[in-house]
Amino acid sequence: MQMDAQRRSKSIVWEYFTQPSPGAAVCNTCQSNVSMGSATSKSKNTSNLWAHLRNRHVNLYTEAQKAKPSETPSQSQPKIKDLFQKQTKWQNSDGRSQLLDRAILEMMVTDNQPFTVVSDSGFKRVMSIAEPRYTLKSEKYYRTEMLPRIHDKVMQKVKTMLQPENAGNALSFTTDCWTGPTESLMSLTCHFIDAGWTRRQLVLNTKVMQGSHTGEYIKEMFLGMLDDWAISKDRVMLVLRDSGANMVKGMRLAEVSDLSCMAHTLQLVVSEGLSSQRALIDIIAMLKRCATHFHHSIIAKQRLRSIQEDLDLPKNSLIQAVPTRWNSTLHMLQRMLEQKRALNIYAGEHGGYSCPNAGQWDIIGNLVETLIPIEEVTLEVSHYDSSVSSVIPCVRVLEILQDNEAPTTRGIKTLRQVMRDSLTKRFQKYEENKNVALACLLDPRYKNHVFSSDDVLAKAKEWLTDDVQQEMQQVQLPTERSSQEEPSTSLEEQDAAEQLPKRQRTEKTVHPGQIDAIFSHLLQRHTKESESTSKISLEDELHLYLKEPVIDRRKGDPLQWWKVNETHYKILASHARRYLCSPASSVPSERVFSEMAAIYEKNRSRLTGAHAEMLCFLHYNVLLLNWEY
Repeated sequence: MQMDAQRRSKSIVWEYFTQPSPGAAVCNTCQSNVSMGSATSKSKNTSNLWAHLRNRHVNLYTEAQKAKPSETPSQSQPKIKDLFQKQTKWQNSDGRSQLLDRAILEMMVTDNQPFTVVSDSGFKRVMSIAEPRYTLKSEKYYRTEMLPRIHDKVMQKVKTMLQPENAGNALSFTTDCWTGPTESLMSLTCHFIDAGWTRRQLVLNTKVMQGSHTGEYIKEMFLGMLDDWAISKDRVMLVLRDSGANMVKGMRLAEVSDLSCMAHTLQLVVSEGLSSQRALIDIIAMLKRCATHFHHSIIAKQRLRSIQEDLDLPKNSLIQAVPTRWNSTLHMLQRMLEQKRALNIYAGEHGGYSCPNAGQWDIIGNLVETLIPIEEVTLEVSHYDSSVSSVIPCVRVLEILQDNEAPTTRGIKTLRQVMRDSLTKRFQKYEENKNVALACLLDPRYKNHVFSSDDVLAKAKEWLTDDVQQEMQQVQLPTERSSQEEPSTSLEEQDAAEQLPKRQRTEKTVHPGQIDAIFSHLLQRHTKESESTSKISLEDELHLYLKEPVIDRRKGDPLQWWKVNETHYKILASHARRYLCSPASSVPSERVFSEMAAIYEKNRSRLTGAHAEMLCFLHYNVLLLNWEY
């Protein structure tokens, strides 16, 4: 048969089989039927035939293998490396090659990969398989050529975004300092609300610090970073910083409006409260020793896990408090309460292990209840979308909570009073800060409902009125200048006309050159009237705005609200964009440095300060720009 002939011509195995029907073969030696697949299938193979020989007729199988002809090139599957060798390599100037160069550099900066990743054999293999036409460059190329090139491109994009026509005239900043293995750095992050009412956050600098970090030096660093971006001081709305004396002095010397980070201030409030009672200090020290005991002993950890299983408790490890983060103390207390039963059993088994007694467990429970609201506020003001408008409302809520007469142990009552006094001491001037008060007033979630007194609200309204009038005067300046540039003869003739009798003055004003002077006089009167009208308009807008119900604090988006209502409150909207751009904490700048440890990890420990600056700048901004620059 024709099919038989075709198959025999292709495979030596058909010397040992015949094919009486499609889909089957008969062994010539043992007359066994061997399946070749479905009878209707167009695709048949000889794998089962070879398997039959190998399993049933070993001698024939060996004979067939020796007689088997070598496969032709068209039948054999080419090796991957052979295929790659046939590809023509791209020139380095090829656009496709440059696109991959950029993608590799972007991977390095966004994923904190060391430049040496391009020397890793696994990475080389992946690239050779993914695109054999691409020539992978050296580690030096990406560090010395690609990094500065991409850095410059992203810088130009950020500079464009910071222009007044894109970012407006109001910019707020957060700043922080960090010390690494080889360098100390100062960061500057810019915050603004663009024309589409979208909150923007751009990392501008992570600059190497030299010498002593005095207030004078901080000032020079800050102003120098503003100069790097051609940002004038009159565009600086507010600078959020930590409470360090050098930072406070630096911003004061720079003569910019500044504010302590609310998260840092709450850290001080809690620390003051926790250190106010000897009993609390002893309990926290005991729990720290407890956590250390289980962290350092595998046997203790295994026994605790066994007890957790017996009691059907969550198999969680104990948490150790970190001095620089007060909420880590809260998390330690919460975990201890969760594992209270297991810890008591363990303490009963091991005499040398100390565990809180019943009274101390009560104090721990009350302490957790007291600290949880403060953590909630800290998380809220540290969020990406946080605004300084939340400061006054959050402080008011915390003050009310500390005044709450809920039944607690004596030590906790004292703690609450200490923290209440600390809140008042540290936040009492926040309502006196123009930026904070107006941000709160112009936030549709809060408006005028959270100020401590009518006097504070009246002061905020006064600030707003002054702002509007000042803005109007700035708008009128070009008009006044153009009036002053009129020919001097016009003004002289106007003065002369005022000295003439009424009839003569009327005749004189129709002469050429006097028309503009008359218009100027007439329009000046209407300008004054419009100033009065605009003042009424501001009062009307503010009245209507405050009359509207506040939006939901959790679900409502103040920027989206202003985007929808911008046309209804044209005067207020422009000021809302200015004052709502400031965050409530300097956490955005702290997050910059949370990545610095990864940037300085062991494969990058010899980074220069300049390279570290560029890597940190790109690490954040490439993602913020969504890879488009």
